[in-house]
Amino acid sequence: MKKLERVFLYSMLVILFFYVFLVDGNVKSQEAIQEEIRARRIVIVNDAGQEVVKLSANKGANGEIGIYNKDGNFVAYMGAIEHGYGGILTFNKEGNLVSAMGPSEYDSGIITIYNKEGNIVANMGTDENNNGGVVIADKGGNALASMVGVNQYNGVNGAIGVINKEGTMLTLMGVNEDGNGAIEVYNKDGKVIGFLP
Repeated sequence: MKKLERVFLYSMLVILFFYVFLVDGNVKSQEAIQEEIRARRIVIVNDAGQEVVKLSANKGANGEIGIYNKDGNFVAYMGAIEHGYGGILTFNKEGNLVSAMGPSEYDSGIITIYNKEGNIVANMGTDENNNGGVVIADKGGNALASMVGVNQYNGVNGAIGVINKEGTMLTLMGVNEDGNGAIEVYNKDGKVIGFLP
């Protein structure tokens, strides 16, 4: 091979090397960074090709994200729900709803916990006066106890109540009109049978 041919060949190899390892790498890295991606639906799959995350617009034209476990069960949802409110739902591995977070009927927040049978066993949220409250229920969904802010006696005072399985208040502990602690006890018909002080 002549000296001129070798110089030409080596020059071409250097240029090719420079392009492959420097220029082409920069082009690819620039292509990988996108300022914005527009799509009607994006699906993420795991190594086995199973769909595990779906980003899309729902039937109400609001955004939503659905998450699935490796067995294909729906385990979490986050999205804009009816009337444009936001909501988050979680499901157990069998796909049963176990918790929900979103707006209450009073346009404030509420968190609801379900047992595996689908019964509501706890609620935390607000009432029509924007006071917070917690309700605890048995496994059948029957309310047993509540803790709420009560608008009475020229202010908001706390109260804790114990309820029987029929939904009748049996014990109420709170604040009386003098600003002191008070306890009221009721019979199964809801009539006061004792109180302190």
